[in-house]
Amino acid sequence: MISCNDDKNKSTIKVVGQMRDVMWNGDLQGKISTDTINNINAYGLGPIEFLKGEILLYKGKTFISKVKDSLSLDVKEVNLSKAPFFVYTDDSELKEIDLAKNNYSLKSIELYIDSIYYNYDLPLLTIIDGKFENIIVHSVNLPEGNSVSSPSEAHEGLVKYNYSNIKGSIIGFFSRKHKTIFTHHDSFLHAHFISDDRLVMGHVDLASFDSDDTMLKISK
Repeated sequence: MISCNDDKNKSTIKVVGQMRDVMWNGDLQGKISTDTINNINAYGLGPIEFLKGEILLYKGKTFISKVKDSLSLDVKEVNLSKAPFFVYTDDSELKEIDLAKNNYSLKSIELYIDSIYYNYDLPLLTIIDGKFENIIVHSVNLPEGNSVSSPSEAHEGLVKYNYSNIKGSIIGFFSRKHKTIFTHHDSFLHAHFISDDRLVMGHVDLASFDSDDTMLKISK
């Protein structure tokens, strides 16, 4: 990865708001509207304002997911959605990354990216396309009128969903320097999943997949 060591590289990834302000300070109001990022090469993710669901900006289109019930999500393509924090790029240029033949998890992909981009300190867009053996996603669902002053309060109402052998894409943003800004305190990667049939979308908690069934792409 010689190009990763080039100090002239510039990241096109932008961040609005901060996860920690949402989780600890209850700053839930939207700070960006996705209709301001309408480039076909745009990708982004974050929660819906007031923690009413999840947002994924995918190829310039805005998808939202909300809890429908304990078994299913309500996923829609909308003209816009607002987020209290959001990480995105409107100028993605991706390259395929070779993976050794193996079974992978989202955590092992995070460690792999960390190992090959060890000299690169800017955020990266990561996309995994293909079939996933197992994936767990969630959507936040803060009850109306609830205030937030801790992660446990922010996650009140959250519902998780488990899927097997599902086709789609994981869109993630990797950074070592953005913990509690757009990644959680114990991770370098924040990722959302969307299924090919657009019936499933949410924040990825766990994922497992085979390299033969998937393709990994990372921003140049």
